[in-house]
Amino acid sequence: MDRSTINSYETVMQGFPLPAFILHVDLTVHSWNEAAESCWGWSAQEVTGQLVPLLDPEDAAFSRQIWYSFLEKRQSMQLPNTTFLHKSGDRSTSTLLVSPLFDEKNEPSGAFFCQLPSSTQQNATKPLFQGLMDLRYAFDQIACVAIFDARGTIQYANTNLTDVTGFCPHLLLGQPWTILLDSSEDVLPMIRSQIKKKKAWSGKLSISTQDESKKVFHATLIPVYDVNGVRFQHLFIGTDITETEHLEQELDFLVHHNELTHLLNRRGFLREGQVLFSKASDDLPISLILFDIDRFKVINDSFGTHVGDQLLQALAKRLSEHAKQLLTFHPTSDLFGVVLEVTDRNALFQYARKLQQVLQRPYYINGHSLIISCTFGITVYPSEAKSLEDLYRRSEMALYAGKSIGTGTIQYLTHEMDEQFTRKLQLERSLFTALEDQALHLVYQPIINLKTKHVDGFEALLRWNHTALGSIPPDEFIPLAEEAALITPINNWVVIEACERLALWQKQIAPDLTMAINISPHQFQSDSFVRTLQHVVSQKKIDPRFVTLELTENIAILQTQRTIERMQLIKALGFRLSIDDFGTGYSSLQYLRAFPIDELKIDKVFIDGIDLGENGLLDSIIQLGQNLKLNLVAEGVETTTALSYLEATACQQMQGFIFSEPLSVEEVELRFGSSNPEEPDNKDN
Repeated sequence: MDRSTINSYETVMQGFPLPAFILHVDLTVHSWNEAAESCWGWSAQEVTGQLVPLLDPEDAAFSRQIWYSFLEKRQSMQLPNTTFLHKSGDRSTSTLLVSPLFDEKNEPSGAFFCQLPSSTQQNATKPLFQGLMDLRYAFDQIACVAIFDARGTIQYANTNLTDVTGFCPHLLLGQPWTILLDSSEDVLPMIRSQIKKKKAWSGKLSISTQDESKKVFHATLIPVYDVNGVRFQHLFIGTDITETEHLEQELDFLVHHNELTHLLNRRGFLREGQVLFSKASDDLPISLILFDIDRFKVINDSFGTHVGDQLLQALAKRLSEHAKQLLTFHPTSDLFGVVLEVTDRNALFQYARKLQQVLQRPYYINGHSLIISCTFGITVYPSEAKSLEDLYRRSEMALYAGKSIGTGTIQYLTHEMDEQFTRKLQLERSLFTALEDQALHLVYQPIINLKTKHVDGFEALLRWNHTALGSIPPDEFIPLAEEAALITPINNWVVIEACERLALWQKQIAPDLTMAINISPHQFQSDSFVRTLQHVVSQKKIDPRFVTLELTENIAILQTQRTIERMQLIKALGFRLSIDDFGTGYSSLQYLRAFPIDELKIDKVFIDGIDLGENGLLDSIIQLGQNLKLNLVAEGVETTTALSYLEATACQQMQGFIFSEPLSVEEVELRFGSSNPEEPDNKDN
């Protein structure tokens, strides 16, 4: 049947005996019938295309709020005691019925307005029920309409309603309304409550059909009263939205379920599990069990992803069969979960063990017999978790702790893990405001020339002083920043801050000072990083040839050709490039020859080997750097033995506690502000 469109309503209202008009979404008049002209004094020619003239200017702002809320809800509504202005300036009060109108794309295009007769009208005027009958005839053209008497007996059903429901008129007339409206509908108490308050009701209803299927209606039910205020009828106006509702349900299923196994995904679990979480207590705890398939990647690589997918489907089926009546879900890849109420810890372990045994029985897929193992992480709530998502992440922590012990482990969340998680969560939340709160700062470790013992430059090192937890080690907060996608803006701030500091120190300490800045793999691949470097150059903050960007060896395995192109772009801007911690990662002569780098930083592990007489690898790295004409910097020099050995090699620079630990800005300026360089301490640290 036709939707509620402007054209369909306009046709009906022309001969409509009640004052009625149609407005566009901008509150300008589209149509204005003769009854409206007689009632309010303005002709259609005067108001068409103009803002509706019936509103008191003082009420306009409030009325607009109601209007936009009405358009958003897309539902018919009744506005009692509405005040209207007449062209003469007089005011009148009556009830207004408003129904939304839609365009061909199902977007709100305006609304149909009709003034209902007042119940105080004298019998000499048009009776109220006659006015409502006229309204019924209007809606008959475009909607499903029925009339019930005061007891809910069906007195009238239009053709649209019988066509949608399949009932012949004689099967409906004289029947109770429950033949259409299921008495088990949750919304019926709300309908009855509204009717008792003498208010209309609008919302979704499930309508029964003759073949016992269900249709979904968007419906309005209006109580009808006689001049004495006695309810004697109900006017039902509905639109069939079954197809739209089914589409919405399908979309909801796709959004909240795993596409492969049809179990709830993480979003669906967080929605469905909230009921269990909110009901949990010390007397009625719940447990969240997460588990995954050990070495699932090996199965995919060995047999193909199609076998891996079938394995996941088969496991999901076993899980559903074993955990009937329980909340099961499949959030990602080979990770699954189940939520259950807990009786005692031993019973929980026995359940997990039994589930593990069920899931680890052989799977027969495409002629292959697959035997798997699963590792479990278990958290019991109430615990320190403040939300269901917290509980989920705590179970993840227990699962990963179990994997570090061995495959097939059943690992409970321990108090120590819980404390670690709470700390991690606190740090993650604080990281989002750390820059704004100026909690992050840089310290600077001197880079010393091995031959002259002069300070050639500094390496900028990021530090975080948390207001509640104190100093946070970089190896703790840097991975968190990477997980939270905060590392790039933080690193970009480091680049600008370090370059500006170097510019000052070149004036205060020495004009040829250099600055080394660590760049994370995430930052290196970010386009914002290149824009930051371009900003440094364009703003002439520093001559880029004095700035060395230190990259880890891990970058070498990240899209090699793109890596080389990114390095060449950085070099074209004038910056120097260094490979940090060389020798501990994915070292390759092929990469070293291809990369346009200027420097190698030798990792501390090779420097520590000097005191143990293990110099072979160190000598090889130094020889390699010399052959490639690269600058060599030894990191972590802490003893006089190591210092003396390095002085006799081709290594040019060093860093280490034997000379200085990382220093604050004030300490650098106090210590190196004069032209006298400091000698390294003459003792082992």
